[in-house]
Amino acid sequence: MPLSMIRHGVVRIININAGRGLRERLIKMGLVEGDVVEVIVNLFPGPVILRRNGMRLGLGAGMASKIIVQPLEVKR
Repeated sequence: MPLSMIRHGVVRIININAGRGLRERLIKMGLVEGDVVEVIVNLFPGPVILRRNGMRLGLGAGMASKIIVQPLEVKR
């Protein structure tokens, strides 16, 4: 499921369907396959705000649509 479809919650990045440029940009932001991130806000079709290791990251809808994720259940 594309990251752009997740409204909020914790997800694992499964695949990044992007060209070399965007893939490198995401790696520089610290987003790689296998990472677990929390979707804080998704203003589809606008920006997606993520939390990873206490840091907030903002992605455009186009970037978020190229990141394939798997929703995870959070144990409470």
